[in-house]
Amino acid sequence: MKKLLFTLIVLGSLNGYGQIFEQNFESSDSKTDYVGNGTGQFDWVSSFGNSPSTIETESGSNFLRFDKKGGSSSNITRRTNLNADPSKNIAVVKFKLRISPPDIEQTSPPNDLAALYLGGISPATIAFNNDDVSVVPDANTFSTLLLRVQKVNASQYQFFISSTTFYFEGWQEILYIANKSGANISYKNPLGDNTSLATGKQDIWVGTTKVISAGTISGNYTQTSFNQFKIRVPSGYANVKIDIDDIKIYDNVSVLPVTFTSFTAKQSGTMSLLKWTTASEQGNSRFEILRSTGENDFRVIGTVKGSGTTAVESNYTFTDFNPLLGNNYYKIRQIDTDGKKTEYPVIAYVSIQNSDSILQVISNKGSGYITIGIDSDRNQTERLTIADLEGRILYQRQVSLQSGQNSIQIPYNFQPGMYVLNLAGKNLTTKFMK
Repeated sequence: MKKLLFTLIVLGSLNGYGQIFEQNFESSDSKTDYVGNGTGQFDWVSSFGNSPSTIETESGSNFLRFDKKGGSSSNITRRTNLNADPSKNIAVVKFKLRISPPDIEQTSPPNDLAALYLGGISPATIAFNNDDVSVVPDANTFSTLLLRVQKVNASQYQFFISSTTFYFEGWQEILYIANKSGANISYKNPLGDNTSLATGKQDIWVGTTKVISAGTISGNYTQTSFNQFKIRVPSGYANVKIDIDDIKIYDNVSVLPVTFTSFTAKQSGTMSLLKWTTASEQGNSRFEILRSTGENDFRVIGTVKGSGTTAVESNYTFTDFNPLLGNNYYKIRQIDTDGKKTEYPVIAYVSIQNSDSILQVISNKGSGYITIGIDSDRNQTERLTIADLEGRILYQRQVSLQSGQNSIQIPYNFQPGMYVLNLAGKNLTTKFMK
């Protein structure tokens, strides 16, 4: 019986910075608990009639939702001083975002801009007032991130950073860095590499895709430091559900409590074997392992103790003794000793099959190329193809396999979506995600 083991390999690494604001919406399911002038609170979260806001719960985690279904704007303001270090003049923002189809569909949704504004002076300007839904004036702006939405069909919506052609669906983590320090800075990007950013420039990452590289910060933005922020979705924006989670703002670049370097999963008999590695840890209490059958509705299935504080590489394993037949997606949530949680966006995937062909995704994040690992029981030459779900072949080549393990690299230039790998007459389906 021939055994073909497919493995997609793309490794990632994550990082953090000198934090001045954080909100993950985990403390309560009441929106009023997140409004005030305390640490991690907003001065205002709008809830207009055609764009109400609520705290929603999914897979045991809370998030903020704006349900836009008509001509109302959505706004979050933080007018209370963030106390950013004015000597740094560096802004780093991380948050998770998801765009979902609306309850009230528009045939041709308007193509308006949503914006994240950093800026303000002390005392705060009217642009950051609780009831101000207008654009922040240039003179009060440090930098901005601009967002648009595209309708694919009634059940599929995508978002993209304005002026780019990278489209995203589902939960995505956005990393936004703006440098007005007067000098070059260096930061560790989501792929684990050091990246240089010149003064007057900004980088934007969505997951592990760099969508804006050294974009110029507007010369009209005269604020050189920031102490307020505002998220504004105008009334003319498309009807969509906008989900926001894990907002973190920093005024410097530094090192994460845990640097995550790899996460893999594979089938082992009737079980799933998970492995991951950290390069260093700071105050790491434990890891929670989450599983889903469709990249949503993740549930905690176990925990693994962390290494506390260490500067050396640490290796971890977890065995899922009862995976479900078919698709099993896994994520890791890291928990600090002070209770703070960080959910890493790298997803490991295993397809448990009652057959002689197993698809095993070690990681579905990365860029440049993918590596397909094939475990063959004999020497053979076969045709490898990658096609979309409509049968259009996007990539093909003849591959020479040796008995045992084989490694094949192919260019990774696919749009996010479902694709079919075919080798030796065996169709195996997986999802490529950038």
